[in-house]
Amino acid sequence: MKTKIAFGLVLVLIIFVGQAIAAPPVQEYSEQDVEAGPANGNHDLDCTIIRPWSDSSGPGSAQYPVIVWANGWGGNDQAGEYTTLYYKSGLIAWALDGPYIVVAANQWSVQESDVLACLQWIVDQNTMAGSEYEGVVNTAKIGLVGHSQGGGAVIKAGDGEPNGFDITTVVALNPYGPSWVDAGSQDGPMMIIGGSNDLVTPVPSFLAVWEAIQVNDQGGLLAVLQGGTHDLGDWGPDAFGDVHQVTELWWQYHLNDNAAAGRALERALNKAPWDTLYAFTDEFEF
Repeated sequence: MKTKIAFGLVLVLIIFVGQAIAAPPVQEYSEQDVEAGPANGNHDLDCTIIRPWSDSSGPGSAQYPVIVWANGWGGNDQAGEYTTLYYKSGLIAWALDGPYIVVAANQWSVQESDVLACLQWIVDQNTMAGSEYEGVVNTAKIGLVGHSQGGGAVIKAGDGEPNGFDITTVVALNPYGPSWVDAGSQDGPMMIIGGSNDLVTPVPSFLAVWEAIQVNDQGGLLAVLQGGTHDLGDWGPDAFGDVHQVTELWWQYHLNDNAAAGRALERALNKAPWDTLYAFTDEFEF
C-alpha cells in the first residue's frame, strides 16, 4: 500500500509539473485612455497608455523606458483601418517585452505635435505627486515609432522639439512624407523599415531620409523586408509580423542598453528576408 501511495504522489507531481511547463503564466498588462477636448479628437490630446503591469499590481518601484506610437493615416475616419486598435496586439507585445510604457497617439492623421503631446503627458506624470506613474518613468530612455504617415511624424519629432525632449531613438515603418520630415537633426539613431513590394510608400520614396541619416552624425540603418508590403508581413501574428523580432531587439539595444541584443539584431538583419544598409557612428555601432 505504501508503494502505491508513493507512486500516486509521484504521478500527481509529474502531471502538475508537466502542466506548469505546458501552460506558463500569462503576463499581465493594463490600459489607460487619456483625452482632452472632444472625444477622439483628431488633434486634441488623445492617447492610450499600455502599461506592463495589471491594475491590481501597479508599477512597483521599477523605472520603465517609454515608447510613443503613431498610427498610419486612417482615411479621415477615427474608425478607419489604421487605428490604435489595429496595431494594439503589437503594442502590447512591446510593452511586455521591455518592459516598457507604451503611449499610443490615437489620431487618424497623426502629426509631430500629437506624438510630443502624448510624450509630454507621461513625462509630466512622472513628477506629479500621487500619480500612478510618479517616479517610474525613465525619461532618459525614450523611443518613438510609427507606421506610414505615423512613421513620417516620428521622424519629424525625432529631435525632441519644441518640448526639449532628448529622444533616444526613432523607428519608422514604411514612413510617408520625406518632403515634410527632417532626418538631419535627430537626437539619436534611427531604424527605417520598408517592404520591397510596398506600393503605398515604396523604398525610393524615403531614400532622401536615409541619405540624411548617413550624414547626421547619429547614424542608423535601413532594413528592407523582401516581399514585404505596406503592411509588412500582413501584420501577424501580433500586428507586426516579421518586423516584431527586429523592433524588439532594437528597443532592447537602445532602451535597455543590452549589447547582446544589438549583436543579435545585426545577425538577424544580415540574412534573408532582410536587405540592410548601415550608417555607423561613434555613438551607434553593434
